[in-house]
Amino acid sequence: MNRIIIIFLISSLVIGTTLVIFSNHWFPIWLGLELSTLSIIPILNTNIKSRSNEATTKYFLVQAFSAAILLNGATLNLWLSNSWNISETPNTISYIIILIAIIIKLGIAPCHFWFPDVLSGLPFSNGIIIACWQKIAPLFILLSISNNIPNEIILLCATLSILIGGWGGLNQISIRKILAYSSISHLGWVSATLFFSPEASLILFSFYIINNTSIFLLCHNNNLLSLANLNKTNLILPITLLFSIFLLSLGGLPPLGGFLNKLIPFIIFLNNINWIFIPSLIFGSLTSLYFYLRIVFNTSLTLFPNNSLNFLFNNNNNSNYLNTIISILTPLPIFGLVLIPTFSLFI
Repeated sequence: MNRIIIIFLISSLVIGTTLVIFSNHWFPIWLGLELSTLSIIPILNTNIKSRSNEATTKYFLVQAFSAAILLNGATLNLWLSNSWNISETPNTISYIIILIAIIIKLGIAPCHFWFPDVLSGLPFSNGIIIACWQKIAPLFILLSISNNIPNEIILLCATLSILIGGWGGLNQISIRKILAYSSISHLGWVSATLFFSPEASLILFSFYIINNTSIFLLCHNNNLLSLANLNKTNLILPITLLFSIFLLSLGGLPPLGGFLNKLIPFIIFLNNINWIFIPSLIFGSLTSLYFYLRIVFNTSLTLFPNNSLNFLFNNNNNSNYLNTIISILTPLPIFGLVLIPTFSLFI
């Protein structure tokens, strides 16, 4: 694809997301979501493989369906309150309709089924947009209407997402599907925290983006498509070590930075005396950590001795700019716990 066209599409994608974040009117919000969707479809469809085209078509249908639901909810709100304002929605039914659309767009349970299938059909360079950037706009909409939605509904969806995200990744061998279920679980943590502390939920979401960006770029740079690729003879030891650290950080193993994504919600739930959901959150967290530890064991502790010397003979011809980005993002997943005193101000 022509570079000018790519710049135009990415600019439209950024403008659409920015319009959603800073708008207080339902019609510009819907317009921004549609602009983002229509901008990203040509980017996702640059790959000529049939599996990638299938994933792009599924993504377009899901996003178009959820946008239609959101527009119906906003229209119902206009009919009942004679206002497009996002803060003037007196009717609970219109909010629930809009909430269903947001849940579909975020890919959290019980509307998560499309996300692993779409992400597994896309290359990592496109998957990172679906898993990170495209979650920003729906999350900010959810943040804007959180005061008018019954907490029990979104807490139930968040708990289901954490459990399904941990359980669904147990028997996967595709790294993209593992990352998809990991995203479902992490967005569950972010959504559960959002109603008690919006600032803390934005911190968790920032860590989610940084961790996911690091591991997506690492997998893209080294063509790691499945767990079988992790034991290939041309994979150098530092790459295996970085991959293991990123996975353990996603799993929330202390003292890595990803542990903050588990610690902050637990502190918030304990402060708000929300005991009902804590056992489910602990079970989902331990399940996720189990399959991350299993992957790390298979990739790091079962390597043949000759693999440890590969870095002496390996000629890495991958993109230098990707290695630079990975190097910049690496310290936060590893040393994120040193920022706990700063984050405690928002808890």
